[in-house]
Amino acid sequence: MITLAEASRHREELAEILREDAHNEERILKRLDQIRTQSGLQVYAALLLILTGLAFEESEARLHWEEVLKHRQKLGQLLQRSVGLRVAVLDYFVNVNRQLTSPRIIDLSLADRQDPASPIDARTGLWNARQFLSALQKEIRRAKRYKLELTVLYLDIDDFREINDRHGDLVGDILLREVAILIKNKIRDIDMAARLAGEEFGLILPETERMGAFLVAERIRKEMERHFLRRDIDGRPIAMTVTIGMAKYPADAAMPDRLVRRAEEAMHQAKARGGNSVGVFYRERRNYIRFDVSRQQVQIRVTPADRASADFREESEAPLNISRSGLLFESDRPFAIGDELVIVCQDGRDQARVTLRARVVRMEEIEGQPKRYEVGAVFLLEWDHQEAQVTEFLRRGGLSAG
Repeated sequence: MITLAEASRHREELAEILREDAHNEERILKRLDQIRTQSGLQVYAALLLILTGLAFEESEARLHWEEVLKHRQKLGQLLQRSVGLRVAVLDYFVNVNRQLTSPRIIDLSLADRQDPASPIDARTGLWNARQFLSALQKEIRRAKRYKLELTVLYLDIDDFREINDRHGDLVGDILLREVAILIKNKIRDIDMAARLAGEEFGLILPETERMGAFLVAERIRKEMERHFLRRDIDGRPIAMTVTIGMAKYPADAAMPDRLVRRAEEAMHQAKARGGNSVGVFYRERRNYIRFDVSRQQVQIRVTPADRASADFREESEAPLNISRSGLLFESDRPFAIGDELVIVCQDGRDQARVTLRARVVRMEEIEGQPKRYEVGAVFLLEWDHQEAQVTEFLRRGGLSAG
């Protein structure tokens, strides 16, 4: 039986056949036979797999193609017009053969094209990022006027790029579509789901307080884990998981883009703890007591991870406060959310030193100071002794709560 990986390698070649003349059965069958003779590819099984996601042995797939062609003729006679092969395939597997319960028929020649003005994301069928921000702005105005609750979720698929590189873009597109369907199945009609970028999704939950939003996020996370643990490619489970961050209006932010950024920050903090979890923005800010370092006898140096091994001497970072979980500092450098850092903490009295890796989870331009930023980073503590080292550094430094 052909695999998705094998089919995806011939996607463009098979798509070209349908682009040539989608209504010419004789030409399509002739070209399919030519490809099978030249490459040995199971062409009928490959094309059905690409169009429907259903896997068949080549002999069974050929029989289905013959039935599809007969079904196409019947549809044409009933409708008194020519019916395309994709329409015939869809109707055959949904209403005649009934093996397709969640149809995913795509036009291969148009799959990557989209009207720039369309509010829909072509790959997932969800709203796109532009429509998401527009809707969020309207919901914030409504929440402000009627004093309603409003929460935003920011969802990211864990290690998706590795999965996409391993199995190909076709498999990646199918998985993105499945994620979208699972999300839609777990939210209300008044909620809004969108694909923001790549493997990142956003959800608007109107009239939803923090605990209610947390329960929604947990239901989505658990359903993803359950579904993809049973979903396999080439006989091996995908075991794909998601990490979700959440932020609430107006407690965490009052502006649409800032509210989304807060939810993204919570997501990155949850990823730093291992992923496959839900991060809540306000809880992360209060997890640990923070200590003011501006007046203490300690030295904290922040270096981008990709320059840590070099003789990097630029000193634009000014630490503000530190906790057992992370560091807040000012910088002239516009870091990106997710950037990795190397942070060296040194006691100014006895030179005791702790070296840690961290990830940027917050980035804001300081009001009144152009090109000066406040940056929040969460420590990537891989071992228990590293957290103990941070605690000991705070104790030895004699830091007082700020």
